[in-house]
Amino acid sequence: MRKWKRVRLYIACVGVSIALLASGCGSQKAATVEEKYIPVEVQPAAVQTLVETTSFSGKVSSDQDLSLTPKTPGKVSSVNVKVGDSVSVGTVLFTLDSSDFQKAVDTASVGVRNAEANYQLTKEKIDLAKTNLDRQRQLYEAGAISKSQLETFENQASETPLQMAQIQWDQAKLGLQQAQDSLSNAVVTAPAEGTVAAVNIKVGEMASNAQPAVTLTQLNSLYVALNVPENIVNYIKPEQEAKVTIASASAQEISGKISSLAPSADGKTMLYAVKIAVDNPEGKIKPGMFAKVDMPTQSRPNVLAVKSEAVVTKNGKTMVYVVENGTAAEKEVTTGLDTGALVEITKGLNPGDSVIIKGQTLVDQGSKVKVVGGNAS
Repeated sequence: MRKWKRVRLYIACVGVSIALLASGCGSQKAATVEEKYIPVEVQPAAVQTLVETTSFSGKVSSDQDLSLTPKTPGKVSSVNVKVGDSVSVGTVLFTLDSSDFQKAVDTASVGVRNAEANYQLTKEKIDLAKTNLDRQRQLYEAGAISKSQLETFENQASETPLQMAQIQWDQAKLGLQQAQDSLSNAVVTAPAEGTVAAVNIKVGEMASNAQPAVTLTQLNSLYVALNVPENIVNYIKPEQEAKVTIASASAQEISGKISSLAPSADGKTMLYAVKIAVDNPEGKIKPGMFAKVDMPTQSRPNVLAVKSEAVVTKNGKTMVYVVENGTAAEKEVTTGLDTGALVEITKGLNPGDSVIIKGQTLVDQGSKVKVVGGNAS
């Protein structure tokens, strides 16, 4: 009897244990089912203005680079500036050996005096021949000389030699003026204020017009030169603002403005040349520096937009997921302008829809979701 009592007690304990275990497992399963959801972050679709910004690379240049060469080749006798010097109008940049130029002036001066003397002598001869011609005409009329003799005196009184002497005198004066100009050009001065960007001559070398001797640049009149393709050129216009970043001069953005836009493409590159004027008050920007230019190229005012990452493609369809009553709902949409950060929605959404912007690749139609981030309203 005791044995059967122990067996029945053991069986009863086992049964209770199984019942308790089953009850616990059921509770755990129910809890698991209850907590099954996909965490998402949402943001409401909103009406706003979209601006597409396109980045370009360019190079800084001066709007007024002056490459100076001597008008007359000659040996350099002095160089008065160095790279980086600021110069004003009339500053002497370099000089050439003037000895040869002075000799040319002296020789031309002698030529002018000789031509003038020849002119005066010729004039005196012709004046005398004219006086003599009047007497000879009286003799001819009196029958004292023949017609051929009279013509000889007429030829002597011709002003043709005087005209030739005048031409020679004018040519001599022109030669003297040219020689004086060459002497004057031996001193090369700055035609405008600026900064010396390059000096390509040394004392004792020959300077010619084949290569710039000194280059001046104006650091307060700089621009970024860049090229844009045909699908961009019609979206920009002169006076339009742009953001310029020149890393070697400043880490901050610089405000720029389109100062020039080519009306036609370059024949080789098929790109359109653009100049972006930039201010340089501190003088840190130098010609030749590389620049990054961000320009607004398209704009859409008052359009419905969502974050670009919210848009997904499934089964060849473009769609977004919105949260409706705790579940994900597919919305097939039509998109417009994509700025990279935001995308225009032209069809398929309404303002205020709670669009899933994180977790959208994990959900399907009807998936149970829980908003853990963002703003659903």
